[in-house]
Formats: sequence, structure tokens, C-alpha cells
Amino acid sequence: MDDRVVVGYDTSAESAAAVRWAATQALSRGWELDVVHVWGFAGREGGGAGESWLGREVQEQVRAVAEEGARIAVEAAPGVDARPEVRHGPPARVLVDRAADARLVVVGRRGAGLVTALVGSAATGVLHRARCPVVVVPAGAHAGAGHEPVLVGFDGSAGAFRALEAGCDQASHLGTSVSVVTAWTTAVETTSPAYWALSYPQRSPAEVALEEAERVLERGRSWAASRRDVDVAFDLAEGRPAQVLVRRSRHAGLLVVGTRGRGGFASLVLGSTSRPVVQRAECPVLVTRSPEVVPEQRPPRPERATASA
Repeated sequence: MDDRVVVGYDTSAESAAAVRWAATQALSRGWELDVVHVWGFAGREGGGAGESWLGREVQEQVRAVAEEGARIAVEAAPGVDARPEVRHGPPARVLVDRAADARLVVVGRRGAGLVTALVGSAATGVLHRARCPVVVVPAGAHAGAGHEPVLVGFDGSAGAFRALEAGCDQASHLGTSVSVVTAWTTAVETTSPAYWALSYPQRSPAEVALEEAERVLERGRSWAASRRDVDVAFDLAEGRPAQVLVRRSRHAGLLVVGTRGRGGFASLVLGSTSRPVVQRAECPVLVTRSPEVVPEQRPPRPERATASA
């Protein structure tokens, strides 16, 4: 794995915010930064601009966009090794290929010309296909670390443990704390009342759901007890996981969630929590990937308490 970060830049406000965030991350870790502007047609020399005088002018202007992105990176994080690149082809595929061996790929939530989409097509494609962790940055995100905690959605699944590991790593590096949230809802909302009356005649659906959420959170607490380098706080929150995490993202510097699926080009599917969180969170969202941080003992999947998917 190469010690570098790949970030896409297309002149949009979201991509500029992504560049700034990626630059501070790369500089603080001593990693290189590839600022990639994707333009033109795949398989066409010069992106289809041709070798005429006009074609060369177009290519120069395209190159200037990549260089502008690199300047934004250096302004945000003086001293960062920012390298402008121009690539041709479908933006998502190009960024995924460039980040195949990278530590991280960073994209803006929306790109230029996609103002009506909650998440742009490039960001969506990267999220579904990248092999490395992905960070999606909204336009208003701050580049600096600040003192806000790293927020982690936790549901006891393997993906949630990956998110917890990544969140602790980020918080330790940034010198801040971790806030782990397990959201729960009354089980009767998703299962028929007759089932609960028969299975748990002496207990209400809310009591059953809360107890399961407490068991989920305790597994995370047991795992985090070995982390001496960072403060980790755990909390239960009543409500649907995506809504809870989006609301709490207002007071977080970074939100970390897991995914469902196999990743890579095997058509990873974002879960019902991670998708709306990426769309609406008010801070950058880190979507984990790396399998080497999965605990050896995979915990059982919770039935009702879900905070990340």
C-alpha cells in the first residue's frame, strides 16, 4: 500500500473542500497527495481535444484546473506534497483506479454541474467501487482537525468494528476523542405486535430493543478497553440510526460508518444507514473498507439495535 491520498478536483465548492480536507490529512501523516482532475474521453489521446492549436489550448486549460487544485491543497496545508494530475475517462472509474493502492480516496459530496443530486455520480461510483477507505466531504466542512470528536456509528457488526478501529485511529492521530453511538428503535416498528406478544409476554418491545442495544454497545466497550491512546465514550440514542448520526454530525469533526458488501468491483452495496448519512451529514464521512482490522472473533449480528450498515 502506498502512503498517499487521492482526491478528485473539478472546481466545485465540494471538491475544493475535499482537497483541503485531504491536504491536511496527508500533511499530518506524511503522505503524498495526488490531486486528480478527470476530463475527456477514455481511450482518446489528449482526452479527445486533438493536437491542433485549439486542442492544445484546451489541454492547457484542463491542466490548469489540476494545478489549481494543487494550489488549494498547498494553501490549506503548507508543505504538503501535492501533485496535480490530469486523467481521462469516467471520473469514478479513474479515481478508483488511481486509489487502488492508496491509503485513502477523498471526494466532494457533489461535483460541478450536479447541484440537484444529494450525492454526485462520481462520489457514488467511488463509494461503490473503491478498494480503500473513502471520505466524502460536504462543501462547508472545515479542513483543520479542530477539537470536535470523531463520531462512530456502531451496531456490533464486522463493519461496525472496522469503523470503530478507524475512528479510534483518526482520533488518536488528531488528538481528539471518540464518541460511539448505538441507535435503537422500538422493535414493534419492524415486527408484528403478535410476534412480540407471543415471544416476550412479560416485556414490552421497547424493553427488548433497549436491552439488545445495551448488549451491542457493551461489545464495543469491551473492544475499546484495550485502546489506551484515545478517550472513547459510548452512548445509546433512541431513533433511527441514520437520523441520529446525521443530527449528531453537527458537533463532530468526522463521522465514521461501516458498509455492507464485499467491496472492490464486486458491487459493494451501501447499507440503509451509511447511504443517507453520506448524503446528509454536516461533517466529512469516512466509509471504511480495510479487512485487516476485522476482529478475529466476529460478534453475532444484533437483531434490533442498528447504528451503521
